Amino acid sequence: MVCKISLFKLDLRHPRGKTWGKHIVKILMLRKKYLLDKNELVYKEYRLSFKQKLARFTLILVASIVLAGAYGLVFKHFFGSPKEKKLQSSLDEIRYRYQLLENDFDAIEHELWSMAAAEDNVYRPIFDMEKIPPSFRQPAYGGTKKYEELEGFENSDIIISARKRVDELLRKTYIQSRSFDDIIPLASDWNNKLSHIPFIRPVNVNIPLGDGLKFREIHPVLGSPRWHHGQDFLAPAGTDVFATGAGVVARAGWSPFGFGNMVEIDHGYGFITIYGHLKTVEVTEGQSVKRGDRIGLSGSTGISSGPHLHYEIHYNGKVQNPLHFFDDDLTMEEYNEMITALNGTYGN
Repeated sequence: MVCKISLFKLDLRHPRGKTWGKHIVKILMLRKKYLLDKNELVYKEYRLSFKQKLARFTLILVASIVLAGAYGLVFKHFFGSPKEKKLQSSLDEIRYRYQLLENDFDAIEHELWSMAAAEDNVYRPIFDMEKIPPSFRQPAYGGTKKYEELEGFENSDIIISARKRVDELLRKTYIQSRSFDDIIPLASDWNNKLSHIPFIRPVNVNIPLGDGLKFREIHPVLGSPRWHHGQDFLAPAGTDVFATGAGVVARAGWSPFGFGNMVEIDHGYGFITIYGHLKTVEVTEGQSVKRGDRIGLSGSTGISSGPHLHYEIHYNGKVQNPLHFFDDDLTMEEYNEMITALNGTYGN
């Protein structure tokens, strides 16, 4: 094989030199760059000038910066930076806690609604109080500037929403509290009122009922039409008669109105009870009695056709039907137990 090889120069004019030359050129070009001189038909080493090297370096540097920036943007878009991921995690936790807080707000608001409904439908009617207007229970916000200091933050929408719910619940709670302040004194007196209202039978339940509240075309004694303003109990003479509620004896003794021996008790709160045709009276005027105290024995004194107890209830000056004020489904044993619990005395 005849060919000339120098360190950076290869003669390709020999026919066999072309084959070997290709391999040698490839090896040499891995380290340095060569250009083919078409005039001399030889490869010559290609050297860059300083300006060319500087331009190439600048181009590579700019391209690297651009690629790095693009990579950063793409990575940030799809994966986010560690700081952003941490902030997003914190934001997710805030939103989760806010949702839990919203659930608590809803539960509190439901309880306030239940209390308001019970107050309007139960407590206020019992105590003859007017209902609170629904518009008064609705929260009134203090204008758009009230939450101005909470604007401009990353989570301002969450903060302002929570603050509004808190203000709303505080106002509803305040209204409910003020309403209870009006009811509590009346409720405190309610137990006392319950003890005074005539709520039991004046005689044992084994005593049958007689004439009730009605218009009599013929009075059994007088023989003329008259109103019967109470409830008769067909009690044998000497049957225990009990006060049906706590109160003060307003009258005790003989009645000029046909009741014979009678007792009138002022229970307060507009209630008065009358017990007529008694055989004996065991209380005196001005005496305090409680429900279940024995006040006398039944008889047939006054204008009466036979032994019985005449019982009346008046509320604010109007006659009431006594049957509406006691449960007539008690057994004799239950009635006796009730009287015993009240004052330790058994009825006959």
